[in-house]
Amino acid sequence: MISKPWRGRLSYIAMSAFVTWHTLAMVIAPAPDHSPSALFLRGLVQPYLSLFRLDNLWDFFAPNVNRLSDLHYVIEDAAGNQHSFTPGADLKWFYPTSIWFKAWYYGIMEQPEYYADAAAAIFCRQHAALHPVAITLLEYQEGILTPEDHLNGKHPLDEEFVQCPSQP
Repeated sequence: MISKPWRGRLSYIAMSAFVTWHTLAMVIAPAPDHSPSALFLRGLVQPYLSLFRLDNLWDFFAPNVNRLSDLHYVIEDAAGNQHSFTPGADLKWFYPTSIWFKAWYYGIMEQPEYYADAAAAIFCRQHAALHPVAITLLEYQEGILTPEDHLNGKHPLDEEFVQCPSQP
């Protein structure tokens, strides 16, 4: 059994090591990826940064709040009918899965060249009963909402305010 003074010292050493590790991760997180040493150190702390979501676009001070956008997709069936869906509409903010799915939807919108094909395949399998022929992914971005509009109960993603830059 460890004596009481040694337990106190070991606790102090463990807490100091954690504070040092966390401080190192906070310093490395916003560092530019230009130097080999920064890339090496980032590789060491990346699992920690990802686990606690300390590597978002505002580094670790706040979530990404630069815009409000929604992923929409339109499925065209074999008869030529179009069916519109908003996958994030059913997500509840208090479920952890909403964070994961929203991050995936933002990934699709921000880098469609990497994620659009996989997303389209998943959405087509999800709606296989419609016999999809084509799928179109759309990004709806918030428009300009005045204080009067807000007081009237309107939302930045209402039809009259939305902009769709990915739509032809």
